[in-house]
Amino acid sequence: MTRFGPPSPHSSSSSPPLIPIGESPTLIPGLPNDIAALILSFVPFSHQARLRPTCKSWRLFLSSKTLIALRQTHHRTNLSYLLCVFPQDPSVAAPYLFDPRTLAWCPLPPMPCNPHVYGLCNFTSLSVGPHLYVIGGSLFDTRSFPIDLPSPSSAIFRFDFSTSSWDFLAPMLTPRGSFACAAVPKSGEILVAGGGSRHTLFSAAGSRTSSVERYDIGRNDWVAMDGLPGSRTGCAGFFVGDGEKREFWVMGGYGESRTRSGVFPVDEHYRDAVVMELKNGNGGCR
Repeated sequence: MTRFGPPSPHSSSSSPPLIPIGESPTLIPGLPNDIAALILSFVPFSHQARLRPTCKSWRLFLSSKTLIALRQTHHRTNLSYLLCVFPQDPSVAAPYLFDPRTLAWCPLPPMPCNPHVYGLCNFTSLSVGPHLYVIGGSLFDTRSFPIDLPSPSSAIFRFDFSTSSWDFLAPMLTPRGSFACAAVPKSGEILVAGGGSRHTLFSAAGSRTSSVERYDIGRNDWVAMDGLPGSRTGCAGFFVGDGEKREFWVMGGYGESRTRSGVFPVDEHYRDAVVMELKNGNGGCR
């Protein structure tokens, strides 16, 4: 789920500018710009792409942080959650956004395409402020051997709702798919834990990892943290508590596989959770 939020203080320098309303070109003739901007801020995201070509001032306003700031200030009780759906590999098939308040769908531009890889799946998507992040996953790489074995991805892409464009960010230190992931509340950071190379075309096998990393949105870099007690893939991650009592829970998933009758690979599934305490910023598991 993606929600329009205020401009994040950790946004990169490539983000659209915050335009002073009084200094912007005329938005609606005959109306003060502050009133015209407030009117345009009511336009749902699913219809903004149709309005941008209307005139230069609308394109500038609808592609700026000012719009998001106005929505956060004046429509706090009417903010709409946007559901993002990925039918297939997002670099081939366009993702779709659904606005439950207006019952409207709109396509997003496909992610930047790498001609050497295909079949991306088991990635994680999450929203932080006005951005949507697509992290990791499992895919096939035509440069690897054997060609029919999936590989984990370390790539991370960010979609900017203001400019309707994708950016390629610093890759993870350890490639992974099917992993635990969550945004650290009020910190401008993202945590990832576990994962592997399991692809949806295969019901078993694949690599596994126990590594944990923290991504700093403002600095655009990854830092390794203390790993999980053991490898864990297909797990879910979420935060519990606040401040010094904040914990990152990595729940469920599966570890090493075994063979049944010496032939069929079977996963060892977990029913427990690993809890990472983040008091000192690095984390320790219990």
